[in-house]
Amino acid sequence: MSLRYCAKSLSNKGSFALGSGATRLLSSSSKACNKAEGEVEVEVESSGSSSSSVRQSEFNGSISKLLEQAMRTPVEDMSVLESKFRSPLTEKEQQLDERLTEFLRKYAKQNKVLDLPEDSNKFDFSSKVVSQPLHTREFPYLSQSGKDEPYSEQELYVRQLKHASHTGKLGADISNVYFPHKDIFNPPSLQQVSIEKLMAAGVHLGQSTALYRASTQPYIYGEYKGIHIIDLNQTLSHLKRAAKVVEGVAENGGLILFLGTREGQKRALVKAAERVKGYYVASKWVPGTLTNPTEISSNWERHEVDYLGNPTGRELTLNESTSIVKPDLMIVLNPTENRNALKEAMKARVPTIGIIDTDSEPSLVTYPIPGNDDSLRSVNLLTGILAKAGERGVQTRLNLASAAA
Repeated sequence: MSLRYCAKSLSNKGSFALGSGATRLLSSSSKACNKAEGEVEVEVESSGSSSSSVRQSEFNGSISKLLEQAMRTPVEDMSVLESKFRSPLTEKEQQLDERLTEFLRKYAKQNKVLDLPEDSNKFDFSSKVVSQPLHTREFPYLSQSGKDEPYSEQELYVRQLKHASHTGKLGADISNVYFPHKDIFNPPSLQQVSIEKLMAAGVHLGQSTALYRASTQPYIYGEYKGIHIIDLNQTLSHLKRAAKVVEGVAENGGLILFLGTREGQKRALVKAAERVKGYYVASKWVPGTLTNPTEISSNWERHEVDYLGNPTGRELTLNESTSIVKPDLMIVLNPTENRNALKEAMKARVPTIGIIDTDSEPSLVTYPIPGNDDSLRSVNLLTGILAKAGERGVQTRLNLASAAA
């Protein structure tokens, strides 16, 4: 807001208090008997601390109201203000402009609003601190502390942001770092899987030689410090075969069930089931879920869907309404603890895929994948690869159904 606008406003309003109780501007109406018309007198008085604080608060309130009024001024009225600013000052306005400039300079220096030099006789109203509107500043409500005072909490936070913007990207270029969420939310495709990636995930680490099961001998590469090492060539070939099975079942609209009851496997199970539009069990396998489902959960409501997954609305027959609902494929992450589920799958003729460690029985699983089933990193990687293959099968089915429609 221009000083000329302040001068015009002040000359129209008459006498009022300014500053901290030490300076007052009086118009010619209050001292017409002593001064000529149009003269403005600056009178210096001393007052108590209470009246000083009251007058200072009144002054701050009046200035705040003027600033708010100026900020609320519409853009259309700016042309009128511009014409007023460019009009020449009268003698009365010129005198008030000089006196008000001197007062604002002393007020700013006294209250540490600006750091002005001692020999400065003029106040620069075009400076960034005064001319920049409040809503355009980067930190409009930041209160700055004095030079002899410690930084406030707001200032320390702003300094930390400034420091982070300059030094946050400095340092070495980090590469080949393991991020646990990537194997779950962004797993590699079947073509990107290699022996190096499997070894980095710890898939080759088997169980202790004391827990060795003879049926896993074809999958064992050797022994190191009392631990069996799994042949990753066997793991890679079996993993590709199982991924092809998952992709084929998903492409033909089959139901895929993921089973893993160990702690920490739920997040991978949930994401894998979302990818293949299937289901998962992460807490406990209830015995009889496949062989005796009517007694476990009574009669499930069911309906028919098309290849796009949309309900057809066709009324089911009595045989279709009472038949057993079972998955078309079951993927078991820890077969050793879920032998009951594998035996039920064999009785219900449901094909299974399982991660077979050196202490597991591969004959219980239709499509075994030799690997470490104790490490979450290994399990997350293998589960993510299978889920990625199932997602590709679902996408192929949707594309074919959309083209046929």
